[in-house]
Amino acid sequence: MNDGTVYIVATGGTIASHFNGNEWISLTGADLIGELLGLQVAVQVTDVASGPSSNLSVDDMVKIVAEINAAIDQGALGVVVLHGTDTLELTAFVADLLLGSRTSVPVVFTGSMRVHSHDEPDGPLNIARSIVLAASPEARDRGVMVCLNGEIHSARRITKIDASTVRAFTSAPFLAVGGFVEETPIFVGPSKRMTVETKTLEPAVMLLTAYPGMSPELFEVAVAGARGIVLEVFGDLNVPVALWEPIHRASQAGVLVVLASRPYTSTFDDEGLALMGAIGAGGLSPQKARLATMAALGSTPDRESAILFLKSIRDHALGEFE
Repeated sequence: MNDGTVYIVATGGTIASHFNGNEWISLTGADLIGELLGLQVAVQVTDVASGPSSNLSVDDMVKIVAEINAAIDQGALGVVVLHGTDTLELTAFVADLLLGSRTSVPVVFTGSMRVHSHDEPDGPLNIARSIVLAASPEARDRGVMVCLNGEIHSARRITKIDASTVRAFTSAPFLAVGGFVEETPIFVGPSKRMTVETKTLEPAVMLLTAYPGMSPELFEVAVAGARGIVLEVFGDLNVPVALWEPIHRASQAGVLVVLASRPYTSTFDDEGLALMGAIGAGGLSPQKARLATMAALGSTPDRESAILFLKSIRDHALGEFE
């Protein structure tokens, strides 16, 4: 047995959902770990939430990270978080932001696409591999990871793309950072810890999706009272002309306007963005761009410092994979 203990933080979700023939029940983390055979490391389990991860608020995600921090403070060799897949990538990213460069301890998120009572559940193998990964010396100093379907991903890149198969997650257009060979984790690329230090998450950040024919008034309603807004736009951050002026006015009023796109684009700044007074999300999905903007505004004294904070996240994330 390896020295040290891997702490398990169980938060419910599909991985814990079981139909017993009469009703659906949610299994505890201890139930799930107790089924595993041949673990080569000591484990300690804490249950912190239950139910679908789609119900989680950002505050709930922060509380999960507090449990991770508590485990690290108690000397955890590594930490595994069992989580529903609907928002797994978001809580993992919140953990990456809040843990930052403060710890080298491996933190691994996992879940399942099939319920526990399925004839061929994917949860048990995902959990077993995640525990092995969290205990691996090679996993240290790599930031928060996600382990699913035999792949290891960086929390900054992983995205759920399919709600109906175990091959539900990808880091595209990049590769996963690792996988397993004979149940041993193997890394194919570096993944370093965040270099920024997130102090808190600013709640007054809105997320809005642009659509063909969208009125500028809708943007202005959304941005009212906000310190920041993430606007999902098109392609390489292409913005409908009708929104140029309200984006500029919001920027002039001190609002941090971040443009994100459904397809991947690493654009952070260019002449067109500068004229509008906006910046790009630098490859983050719209949902993750909102969380990053919340971290930037909650951790810096002014808008310009927040922009540098976001640029650091973008440069660091790209540096992992280029």
